[in-house]
Amino acid sequence: MKEHYYTIGEVAKLSNLSVQTLRYYDQIDLFKPAYIDTLTNYRYYHDNQIFYLDIIKSLKYIGITLEDIKKALGLTSGELLGFLEQQEQRIEEKISRLNEVKYTLLKTKKQIQEQIDIPVFGEVYVQAEEEMPILQVTTTELTPISNTNTHYATLIKIIENEGSVLNSRYGCIYPLAPYSNVSDIIYDAIFTPLLTERTFSQLSPNVKQTIKPAGKYACIAFIYHPDTYFSFYEKLRKHVEGQQKTFESTVYELYMPATLTSEHEKKFIVELKVRQQTP
Repeated sequence: MKEHYYTIGEVAKLSNLSVQTLRYYDQIDLFKPAYIDTLTNYRYYHDNQIFYLDIIKSLKYIGITLEDIKKALGLTSGELLGFLEQQEQRIEEKISRLNEVKYTLLKTKKQIQEQIDIPVFGEVYVQAEEEMPILQVTTTELTPISNTNTHYATLIKIIENEGSVLNSRYGCIYPLAPYSNVSDIIYDAIFTPLLTERTFSQLSPNVKQTIKPAGKYACIAFIYHPDTYFSFYEKLRKHVEGQQKTFESTVYELYMPATLTSEHEKKFIVELKVRQQTP
């Protein structure tokens, strides 16, 4: 049978690739012509080479680098099968990562919307809330007027070391009680809401992954200031005590930036929440 050769232009049309791409594949020794006319310097390709272009395009489509494609073309069928199984695992990991990124995006949007939807500042309101996964670190001496950066940094390190993303919010947990002043309020824990569903491993004894439960919460929101914090806390506590319904004895305090602008003095919204007990 007479052998048939194609010019580079003909191969470009048959493979739906540009002439520039075929020349580049030649330069990097990925797909070389069968021979080059020494007089005209024209490239000619054998008809059975077109099959390899289909393989190259298929591997490139699933995200394999040209360097790895060069290696794959030299594999036996059995070796190529193993190589493709590795690529399948890589793609599954990438899909899982993208799903986590999507979940993080949705959770972030939801949190921003919740901040926008705060019905009134400085007054008590009741709202139903979904459960919130949180990562918390135990504390023993901090109050609402303390600097919590060191404990928050602990949470940052854990989350980022796990390859996850940090929330722009953080919060504190303390008992609901008739305190005398703001300095009497001692935090049990500092926490940050988790934006992913992953489980964190090898946590130290003072750190745990837990849930802020779903339910109806009595809430009060205000712009944080150490001089006014206690008055808003008292307004929430007295509201809860005056209700016929029974409330739990835990206060969840959530901090969030009032704006994302680079103001010299950042303002934070504080939202205090106490959960109504279920029957």
